[in-house]
Amino acid sequence: MTGAVKSASRTIDILEQIARQGPATAREISRATRIPESSLSYLLQTLVDRDWLCSLGDRTYTLGSAVSRLAAGAAPSPAERRRNQLKLVARATGETACLFIRREHEIETIEVELSSQLLRFTPDRGMRVPLHSFAGGKALIANMSKPVLDAYLEAGPRMRFTPFTLVDEADLRRDIAETRKRGYAISREEHTVGIVGLGVAADDKFSLSVAVPTARFDAAFEAVAAKALLEAVKALGG
Repeated sequence: MTGAVKSASRTIDILEQIARQGPATAREISRATRIPESSLSYLLQTLVDRDWLCSLGDRTYTLGSAVSRLAAGAAPSPAERRRNQLKLVARATGETACLFIRREHEIETIEVELSSQLLRFTPDRGMRVPLHSFAGGKALIANMSKPVLDAYLEAGPRMRFTPFTLVDEADLRRDIAETRKRGYAISREEHTVGIVGLGVAADDKFSLSVAVPTARFDAAFEAVAAKALLEAVKALGG
């Protein structure tokens, strides 16, 4: 049996076991399916990321919403698709990933996938910040049409959170041009000292970002995070 076929068989075994038993711990699933726990962890996390399973905490799992959709013949909702892509971004980067919605001249955090690392950025759902201060907001600014952008820039003044916050129109226009050229926004300690963010606009309303402590930010990480974010936008049709 090839590795790919073996993984597919094990995935089906996991889903069937939980469907029979109901919520189950990783150890219970391992014993019932005879899948080693070392191999099981990756499969379980993948199923959670794709909404086939839902983690209840304490390594306990139940069937996820994707099973119900499959049974009903329904496609994932736009919100579920955005949430799924956010999970994939967080997993690919190993850092905190957020989904934002634009609220006039602010963005609101509506979904958060926290990094498992001790030193990490920890935003709360419902947190609102000005567009110009976060990578997710800067990505939405760069996605604005010219009339909307001109009106936004003329609306000032903008709050300076750190010595690195861009608030002047000329500086913001240069940053917007760079964002459009590279395909993603960067906030270099512009809201929180010690945190760098990368962000992309999914459309004119939603954006995704990854936040990383400056100690772990380098060119290699930027490449990984940019790839994950751009792939997420592509998957969402942006």
